[in-house]
Amino acid sequence: MNKYIVLDINHGGNYLATILKNSGHEVLVYDIYKKGGEIRRELENNNIKVFDSLDGVDYTEYIVTYPIHCPDFFLSSFSKNEKLTHHELIKYHFKNRKNVIEITGSKGKTTTAHLLAFLLSFEEDILLNSSAGFEKFQKGIPDKIFSNNSISAGYTAKLLSEYYNEHLILEESLGVCGISDISILTSTCPIYPIKGGKSTSLEAKKQLFELSDRAIIIDSKDKIANELANNYNKETFRIWEDIKIDLPDHLEIGNDINSTIYSENLEIKSKLHGSYIAVGYLNPILFSIMALKILNKISLIKSNYLNDFKGVHNRLSVIKETNHTKIIDKSGGFSEDSLRYTLSLLKKNYDMFYKNINLIIDLTNTSHCQRIDIYSLDKVVGEFSNVIDNAFLIGDYDFETFKYLRNSAELNIHNGDLLIECGK
Repeated sequence: MNKYIVLDINHGGNYLATILKNSGHEVLVYDIYKKGGEIRRELENNNIKVFDSLDGVDYTEYIVTYPIHCPDFFLSSFSKNEKLTHHELIKYHFKNRKNVIEITGSKGKTTTAHLLAFLLSFEEDILLNSSAGFEKFQKGIPDKIFSNNSISAGYTAKLLSEYYNEHLILEESLGVCGISDISILTSTCPIYPIKGGKSTSLEAKKQLFELSDRAIIIDSKDKIANELANNYNKETFRIWEDIKIDLPDHLEIGNDINSTIYSENLEIKSKLHGSYIAVGYLNPILFSIMALKILNKISLIKSNYLNDFKGVHNRLSVIKETNHTKIIDKSGGFSEDSLRYTLSLLKKNYDMFYKNINLIIDLTNTSHCQRIDIYSLDKVVGEFSNVIDNAFLIGDYDFETFKYLRNSAELNIHNGDLLIECGK
C-alpha cells in the first residue's frame, strides 16, 4: 500500500483518488483551487479526506500526483516528495491494459479519433471517449452514452477502471498515459502556455514519447514532432512517409472526391464523401489507416469502409441547403489559428465559384474556457479579404472598432452563396 496526495479535483483528480482508494491505498486530496462543491462532498462521503491548506503538516511520506499543467506554485510545498503526473500514475496503475489507442495533439484529435473508431467498429464494437462525448460505435454507427465527460487524464483512468475488456479509443489532452497499443500525436502546433505561463504544451507532448512503450504515429511534416521523436528510441511511424494519399488537383465543395492511398504493398482507391472538407481530413485518414496497418487490420482497409464515412459533426462539415452551401467548423479549440487554417484550406484547394462567400463567427458557447482575442480574429479575416466577401460576428459588440467584422444581424444569404460558420 502506498500513500498518495492527489492534486486538483477539477481536472480529474477526484477520479484518480477514488481509484487509488478502491485499490487499497491511503489517499488525501489537495483542493488547490479551493472549489469545493459537489465533487468535494462526494470524495468526503467516500471517506477520502480533502484539504485546501497544508497547515504546517508534514506530508513528506506521501507520493504527490498532479496534472501536467499544474502551476509550480502548488508543487513548491512538496519539494521533498516523490512526484508523478496524473499521466505517469495511470501508466503505472494500468500498465498491463490491452486494446487501447490513445490520441493527443493540439489539433485534429477529435476527427482522428472518430474516424478510427468508425473504421474499427466494422470488425468489433468500439468505445470512444472524445471532446464530443463518450460513444459506442457498432458497424460505423455511433451511439452516445453520455456527454458530461472530459478528455483529462483522470477521466481516462475512470474509463480504464470501468471498462476492463472493451476496446477503447481515447482522445486525451496534454499527452498520453502510455498504456495503449498505439499512441498518435496529431500535431504539436499551435503551442500554448501551461503551468500559469511557466511552461508550454510541448512539455506535455513529450510524455507521449516518454511513456509509450509500443507503436507511435506522428506526422512527418511536423518538424517539432520529428525532433522530439529523434530523442527517443521508440517504434515510430510517420504519415506522409510510411503512408500517403493523393487527391485530384481541382476540388469542388460538396462533391465526392476520388483518392488513392499508398503504403508499402498497399494501394487503395477510395471515394471521400462530399459531406466534409476532405483536405482537412487527410491527416486523420492517414493516421487511421496507419493504425489499422499496425494492428494487422488490412481487411478493414481493403473493404474500403472509408467510402461510407461522412465526417464528424460540425468539423469541416458540408451541408447543401436549398439555395446555398454551408460549411460548419466548430469546436472548443476554435482560435485565430484554427480560423486561419480553415480559410487557408479552402483558398488553396477548392474552386470557389460562389456569388458571395460569407463568414459568420459564433463565440456564444461559454462552456469552453479558451479566451479568444476578437481583434486578432478581425485581422485574420483581413488576411483573406480577397476570399471572404462578408464577415460577421454573433453577439453584442462595438462593431465600429472592427475593420472587417460586422453585426450578424446584417447577414443576408442570397441564392448561390457559400456560408462558412465557425466558432465554439
